[in-house]
Amino acid sequence: MANRFVKKIKSGDIDSIGELKSEFKELAKRTHPDLRSGEGGGLEFAAVRAEYEAALRDFEKHRFGAAQGPGSMRRAEVAAEGPLSDEAWLCLELVLKRGFPKVSRHEKQRLRYEYACWRLGQALGAEGSALFRDFESELLDLKAFGSEAFGSALQLVRDLIEYRYTGITALRTNVVLSYGRLKANPRAGSALRGFVALLAADLGIGGELGA
Repeated sequence: MANRFVKKIKSGDIDSIGELKSEFKELAKRTHPDLRSGEGGGLEFAAVRAEYEAALRDFEKHRFGAAQGPGSMRRAEVAAEGPLSDEAWLCLELVLKRGFPKVSRHEKQRLRYEYACWRLGQALGAEGSALFRDFESELLDLKAFGSEAFGSALQLVRDLIEYRYTGITALRTNVVLSYGRLKANPRAGSALRGFVALLAADLGIGGELGA
């Protein structure tokens, strides 16, 4: 099946990164399993999300053809959006898919994981990269200790990513409540709270967290 977003980009119905995001959010709200009853909602949303990510990665190529400079328009557009770019959020998802946080035993896995982390660090910038590495280090300690704060912090990051895609109010509320519980956990240090707060601030909900 052809990518529905790419088709609209090529036809001119989607003319900018902002329009692509709006189109995705509308479709995500109709297919997200939390807002839809019945079977197949999760699978359909996953397909929509994968198509959106593919369209976003090569937006200029789909719109103008391969002759355009790599990423020039996309970088210009996302630079005006806020402290974190689309690239940073996409790289964060990639790191999670690589099994974050982990210490890989096999060389090939280690290289793939470290490359994903390096890409994220580049996208986050120096300050954001430092927050991410501290977050990773503290999560590894909590994982070794078996603390419930480990799973809570990871789920918070996943919920923030999902909220960025869908704008579902219930996810926003859940993030605020979960962050409050994380802050109250004596084993959750500032590194956990700091990176989560960075992501939340980019989505405009940092104030609600009291971060």
